Amino acid sequence: SACYHAKSPDTVAQDTAAAESKADAATGKVEDRAADKIKGAQTVVGDEQAAAAHTRAVEFEKVADSRAQGDHKVALARCESMAGEAQKACRQQADAAFTTAQDRARQTRANTDPKP
Repeated sequence: SACYHAKSPDTVAQDTAAAESKADAATGKVEDRAADKIKGAQTVVGDEQAAAAHTRAVEFEKVADSRAQGDHKVALARCESMAGEAQKACRQQADAAFTTAQDRARQTRANTDPKP
């Protein structure tokens, strides 16, 4: 058949070089697109991880605040069994512990929240 004639070595070398060049260019374009898509996906994942870390930090702070409020109420109730200066000192200690717990909750959030 006329279609399957052998080509000269020079023609084969040129055709092979042209095919390699086209293949390399096409692969390069695909690699570039893949790198862009991977980078975009990593950005999305990074954003989702940051959002999850933010939510976690906010919710942990809420739990810590709620625990601090509950502990404060219990401490104040215990102070009711006392009178005079003893009750006053007990209430001050309860208030100080409450303030410390709230500060600790805020500091923990500040240390763990990617979105201040």
